[in-house]
This record gives sequence, C-alpha cells and structure tokens, in this order.
Amino acid sequence: MRRVLIPFLLGLQAIGAPNALAQAAPFNMAPGSARAPQTSPAPAPNQAAPAGPFDMRQPGSPPAAAPSPRPVDPQPASPAGTAAPFSMGPRNTAPSAGAVGNAPSPVRAPVVTNALPVRNVARIERPILPFETLRFEGETDARSWTFHLTQDEAASGATFSMGYKNAVVVMPEGSRLRIAINGESVLDTPIASSNDIKRVTSSIRPGLLRPGQNIIRMETLQRHRTDCTIAATYELWTDVDSASTRLIFAEGATKTLRGLDDLPAVGVDSTGVTTIRVVAPKIYRPEIRDRLLRLAQTVALRGRYAHPVIQVMESDPGPSPVGTIKVAMGLASELRGLVPGIPDAASVQPLTMMMQEPGSIGSTLVVAGPTWQDLDTAIGIVRTQTLNPLNAERGIIDTASWHWPEVPTAFGDQTFRFADLGVPTQEFSGRRLKADLAINLPSDFYATEYGEAILHLDAAYTSAVRPGSHVNVFVNGQISTQMTITTQGDIVRRHTVRVPLKNFKSGFNRVTIEAALMTDADARCAPGETLSETKRFVLFDTTTLEFPKFGRIGRLPDLAVLGAGRFSDEDLPTTVVLARPDALNLSAAGTLLARMARNAGRPVQAQFANAASAEDDSVLFIGAVDQIPPGMLDRVRVTEHLRMMWPSTPVADKGASQTASADFTMPLSQASPDRTATASTDEVRRRWSDTFQRRGIVQQTIGSVQDWLEKTFSLSLSSLKLEERTDAPYEPPQRASLLMAQSRSEGAGVWTLVTARTDRALADEMARLSNPLLWSQVSGRAIALEPREMKLQVEPISDYRFVQTQPPSLTNLRLVAANWMSANILQYALVMLACCTFLGVATALLLSRLGRRS
Repeated sequence: MRRVLIPFLLGLQAIGAPNALAQAAPFNMAPGSARAPQTSPAPAPNQAAPAGPFDMRQPGSPPAAAPSPRPVDPQPASPAGTAAPFSMGPRNTAPSAGAVGNAPSPVRAPVVTNALPVRNVARIERPILPFETLRFEGETDARSWTFHLTQDEAASGATFSMGYKNAVVVMPEGSRLRIAINGESVLDTPIASSNDIKRVTSSIRPGLLRPGQNIIRMETLQRHRTDCTIAATYELWTDVDSASTRLIFAEGATKTLRGLDDLPAVGVDSTGVTTIRVVAPKIYRPEIRDRLLRLAQTVALRGRYAHPVIQVMESDPGPSPVGTIKVAMGLASELRGLVPGIPDAASVQPLTMMMQEPGSIGSTLVVAGPTWQDLDTAIGIVRTQTLNPLNAERGIIDTASWHWPEVPTAFGDQTFRFADLGVPTQEFSGRRLKADLAINLPSDFYATEYGEAILHLDAAYTSAVRPGSHVNVFVNGQISTQMTITTQGDIVRRHTVRVPLKNFKSGFNRVTIEAALMTDADARCAPGETLSETKRFVLFDTTTLEFPKFGRIGRLPDLAVLGAGRFSDEDLPTTVVLARPDALNLSAAGTLLARMARNAGRPVQAQFANAASAEDDSVLFIGAVDQIPPGMLDRVRVTEHLRMMWPSTPVADKGASQTASADFTMPLSQASPDRTATASTDEVRRRWSDTFQRRGIVQQTIGSVQDWLEKTFSLSLSSLKLEERTDAPYEPPQRASLLMAQSRSEGAGVWTLVTARTDRALADEMARLSNPLLWSQVSGRAIALEPREMKLQVEPISDYRFVQTQPPSLTNLRLVAANWMSANILQYALVMLACCTFLGVATALLLSRLGRRS
C-alpha cells in the first residue's frame, strides 16, 4: 500500500506546484505594514587553505567563513501550495506610488511577492566563466571574479567541473592549475592535456558556498618542457573551456529567485553572456518604448551582470535557458495574453513579482500595473539604490562579475598599494614573472602628453640573476618603461620607476609588471632545469603606483566618454532616436544603454524621440545603414560611400579572417596576379633598387632627420603644423561589422551614430561589443568592430573642442595648458618666442626711460 500511495502523492504535489505559483495570494506591503525580522543562518566555518607554492587566498578577500559582501536575505521555506510573502522593494517598507514618475500620491500600494520553490528533477548546472574564452599565458597567470548563488543553491551540495587544453610544450610534471573559491582551494591538478579538452571535477566542501557573492580565483603555474629561455615562456598557454566549466548542484536541488536581491544569481551562459528577455506588448508605442529601455537598464544594474544583452520580444519565447532572465512588462490587461499566470492583483495596483516558470528552472520578473502611472511605480520598485554610495564617493567601478577586486578610479594625487589592487606577494623561480592590475581614469582625463606615474617598486632578487635582466611595465598592451637590473643580488625598497601617462586613457586601464630574469643555469639549460623550484625573485605587495595631479577637461567629440557610461552634457539629456521602433532596434538600443549604465553605475540620462530635431544638441542615432536618414553620415564625419560599400560586401567569413597576413597579401595578389607569379628574382631586386634610387640625397637626409626626431623627442612633422586640424570623413574597413562614430554639433553637444549592415547584424554585433573587454577599448572619434575578433579599429581625434568639467582653478588650467602645449610644439614655441620678444622690448623701453647711458 505504501509503495502505491507515496508515488501517487508525489505526483499530485508535482502537478499542483505550477498552479500554486499562478494562484499564490499576493502580499500587500502597504506603508505602515510590519514585517517580521529575519535572521540569516551563519555559514559553516571554513577550513584553512592548504599550504602550497601559491597562496590561494585572494588579497583583500574576506576569509572563507566571512559573510557575503552583498548578502541576500534568506527566506524560510514556504509550505507546499502557498507562496510566502517576500518584499521586492527596500527592507521593511515599500515605496509609495508617488515615488516614481508622475504618479499621484494617494494611490494604491504596490504589490510585491515572490515565487514558490519548485524542486527540479534534473541536475542544475551553472556556467561560471565570465567570458567565452579564458586563456592563461606565460609561466604565471591568474584571474579572479565573483559569481552569485541563491539560498537554495548555496544550501545544496555542489561539484566543480572544468575543462581545459594546453600547449604541447607545457611540462605536466612542473605545471599546475589551481582553483580557489572564497579563499579555499577546491582543485589543484597538473596541466596535462595538449591533445584534447580534459575534464576534471572536484567536490566542494559543504558550507563553502554561500548565498550571494562568492569569489573564485584561477591560477596557473606553467613550465616549458625543454627550453629555458625567456622567449620560450611566450609559447606557454592553457585555455579553459567555457562549455564544460561549471558548478553542478546535487540532484533534486532547486533554484528560486526569491527577490530582486537574487537577480545576480541568474548567472551566465556558456559564452559569459547574461540575456535579459523583455516581453512587452505593442513595443512600437512610445509609452512602452521609453519604459522598456529604462527598465532594461535597472535590471542590468540590479543584476550586476558582466555582459548584459537585451532581447526585446512581443510574445512569450517559452522557458528561459541558463543565464537568461525573462522580464514581462506592460499594462496588466495587455500582459494577460502574453505571459500566463499574471495575478489578478496587477489589475488593481502596481505589481512587481518574481514567478517561477512552469517546468523550468528559469524565472520571470513581472512588472505591471493597471495604468501607466502604476507601471512607473512598479518600475520604481526595481530601480532602488543601484550604486553603493561609499563606492561612488571613492570612485570604485563595479567590475566584480568579471574582474576582482573592483577597480578604483585615480582622480589624481593618489597612491595605490598592490595588495589593494589584487597583486599578492609572489616568490618566483622561473624566467618571466607577470603581475596584472587595473586602474580606472575619469572620462575627462587629459594628461597623455606630459604626465608621469611613479611606480615605487619593492622587490628582491638573488645573486643568480645576471645583470641585464629587466623589469618591464606595460600599459594597455604597450610597453611604457623598463628598469634594468645592474647588480647581482639586492633588495629593492621604494625604487622609483617613472611610467609615462602616454598609454593611459579614460576608463579601464590594464597595467602589467613583467620581470624578465636571466641566469647562468638557464643559459646552460641542463635536463630538468625548468623544474627547479629555487626562488630567484620576489615581488612584494607593498609596491605602490602613484598618480600625480593631472589635468581634467572634457573633449568633444570623444567616444571614451560614451564608454564610461556618460553623455557629453549630463545636465541636458541626450535624445535617443531609433531608426525603426521594432524588436531588433530596441534590442540593440537596450544593450547599448545597459552597457553604459553598468559602467556608470546608474541609469543614463536620456530622452527618447521618433526623430531628431534641429534644436537637439546631443543625439544618439541607432539603426542599420539602409535606415540612416540623408545627411546623418556627413554630420558625424563618415564617408557616404558606406551606403554602397556595406550592402555590397558581406562580412568576411571566419576562414578568411584567421590568417594575420590575409589583409596584406590579398591586395597585392589581386592587383597583379600574373606578374607576382612570374616575376624573377632579378626583376624584384631591380624594382626595389629603383624605388630607393628615386629618393635623392636630400630626401634621404630629411627622412633620416625625421626618424631621429621622432625616435628621440617623439616629434613629427604633423605636430609642427600651424593650420587647423580637421577630421576627414572616416571610411571604416570593408570587413567591419559595426560602426560607431561621433562628431560635435553646432551647440554644446555631440551627435553619435551606431550602425551595422542590417538590423539583425546591429543587434548581434552590439551584443558582442558590450563585452567588457571590447567595450573598454571604445575611444577616439570613431570605432569599427572587427568580425569575430576581440579588436576595435579606433580613429583618433584631430578636431575637438574643450568642455569644462571641473570648477575653475589656476592649478587645473596650468595642467591642461601644459598638456596642450606638449601636443602642439610649434604653437608652444611661437608663444615662448612672443613672450621673450615682449619681455625684451619692455626691458628696452624701460631702460631707455629710466636708465643712464654709460
């Protein structure tokens, strides 16, 4: 009897769960209603990290038993068939209806509730890599970021699974791959998979995972099989496979988003993307369009997603896959035909509710109301405080979901310790030590021509390190300075290394410290020498990077300001114009605005219109190339040939873009295929000799002087011209898949164009550009996105206008003038000549009147 009754009851419970979700009675959080206080259960104490060559505890991270930096308020389990009330708004109180938009004050209180946990039969698997590809290069490399879990996921058992593949020259006996979560090692395995992707798994200790934010750190230690030279270290790499790197939770575990604080737990898919599917009726209406784009930004902010992508739909797409959150927005009367299970409460008052999708682990965020004012109130519940006031005051950029620790902003006259930037003390026994850190600079940074940052290096090296070894400093992939080691064995304390600000830019900057070490043992390279663990160099975390007080002034145009999530004039909102109010254009616009909001830490100040008018100072136009109105390309200084060039040239296929020499060799072979194929060695030599003979002695001498000036003083003929610099119409590469261009308007703003070949390509390529690593490269007056490559072609700014961003001060004016004169040498020389002439004439006149002739 029991064998028959138990399965029967379980079946009834499984069938009744979706109905319970749809019919759950909402909980009215009217002002003045009390909510019982709840306490979070203390996590189990974590064990100490095991000792090893690497300290797996992330610098600056809390110990394993510490509470989450952004805790999620756990809720008690709800009884079967009932939905426990859960506040989606601020703690203990719900915002009044008049808090957002133009809603009147004496209105109905919004309804907020949560979904009922539903037990899942299949295993829940969560991808955790923030990028589609993650490569570790060199002898040492590391990455840290955070991921979020719900209360149900953290309480259930989990297994860490990972797949990787490495270079064939990596020695398995001396190479390790280590993973730590919340400061405790969970995986330590040899790197030994050069033929195919190898999958390894490791159980996670119960109590190590916690609700809310969890910190993960991956480190590699790689050694070469046979070669002991520094050059050989560039052959070492290990790729982590995003499709097989994930958390696998115990069978029967649940995933329930209990409130807005659980939005970060949506996670990512296997490419590192978090998709926000916005389902709304009649999206062509301005009332829906404006609210939809505002809501997309607030959801991306509350979720703290590394790579948010917006998909706008007019019908329910079905169950949400992993890394996807569905947002149903609109009037309650119109949503009933789109999304099943909308509660009756949405027809009488504002509603913000999280629903569990039937038969899926996905969740749907419902934002609805009976009127437009009520819908604004419901959106206001989502738009709570999205930026930590302390972080905003300190200039901390929220990069935790793809780079930990969060990146600080240097405003000038500041010093940063390596320990605070995520660089621990490292003892090293190899040939090339690499340490990465990140710094953010404000959008009005203007000191690239004269300023210097100071690196106060704390390090030590043994007598085995030969003179001639050096420490290089790279900024954004470009070498900035080098310190040469001249003695054998020394402890360096506060050694000054000057780093020019030339390669720094507004926004995110990556700084890399590399120590290239040469020893006699490496020169001999005896068998097994690469396995030596004798320490030869140590980099201390007390090393500091000091930024001087630099000039701050805005420039128009400058896409770096857009990349920082701001428009040119924050006081006047920019007008956003869509070529067509369809799903694809709305998706592209939503993705762009969500990316900008994530970088700025708050929703962007924008107004939306069907068309741009002559009175608009700042305009952001988004549309496919065949939808661009006449005159728009000329206004943003882009060649009109783009209309004919892009539709006639499809995007290059993947095979054509794999070889680095394709762009160089193809034009030559197409220009003269027969001559190239049949030309003899003598003909080629004669042609090159004629090229040099056509240059006379004078031309060769002038060329040598120019090369010497540029190499010695960074001077070129272009910097010695007096005529006004103008930007020629920009022509992007034919193979480019997306274009973003900007020019200054006649007023105080700028006009910006975002376009692609088709509206489908616009949505897809905008989703690719919103990758934080690609987006951090946005600068200049125009950018072109390369197809299927993590690379942008940036067009520099020549014709620009200054915009005051700081209160007037003589100090800032002096710094701005110093940078401008350093970039305009001839003008500076003429000013100095005029000053000297004026001083000489004034002195002569003064002496002629007051002086005495001898």
